[in-house]
Amino acid sequence: MLIIGYGTLARAIIQRVSDKTNTTIDVYNRTKSVVDVDPACNYVPPEKFHRYANVLVALPASAYEGFFRRWAGSFPEDTCFFYCATKIMQTEMRTYVKNKQSATPCKLAGHAEILRVMGEGAFAFENEENRVQFDRWSDGAFQTVSAKEEHVLEGNRVATEESLRALVTIEEKLQQAGVPQLVIESVNASIPGGIAQAHKNDTHGHFAKDILKKWQGDDYDG
Repeated sequence: MLIIGYGTLARAIIQRVSDKTNTTIDVYNRTKSVVDVDPACNYVPPEKFHRYANVLVALPASAYEGFFRRWAGSFPEDTCFFYCATKIMQTEMRTYVKNKQSATPCKLAGHAEILRVMGEGAFAFENEENRVQFDRWSDGAFQTVSAKEEHVLEGNRVATEESLRALVTIEEKLQQAGVPQLVIESVNASIPGGIAQAHKNDTHGHFAKDILKKWQGDDYDG
């Protein structure tokens, strides 16, 4: 598997697969120098693209068209591209691949930085064979699920929008209460993430439990 890109998601994948498998990962990035200084990476130049029939594209959505227009023809005609950009859909990918090349969604349901730091998040696949192939390559370094790419897009969109809304609301309310900016920044950086983890693991503290009880009344059994 060749990874295209060296952004946050790519680095998260590289780091976790390298740690899990105790091997270096083949990577192409437009800026070679940043890959060269990462001991977990082997830089692969475009003249060697013909060696790879499985390619994981971890570029931002805005970079897809430029990459595929320039390099798709350099890969074998049976190459399978695992594409990760949340906004890129199968219909768009069909305009990028060449000949008998194929493309399969490999979408992260979650946040790339949280995946890198904590391992939280799941890669979603529509094709079970591709999911198993990814699991085998990564040696089970990530949680994987079967889901439509449209559902991942909606999940990520809603979670991002509502999280941003909550953070802005917190900031505005605390500013109105005269809370110092450093305190605001500290609670915004820490508490939402901690609440998310506690909600997942059902380990809420008394503040959160009291709030849930107030919201849910007799239905809450925490």
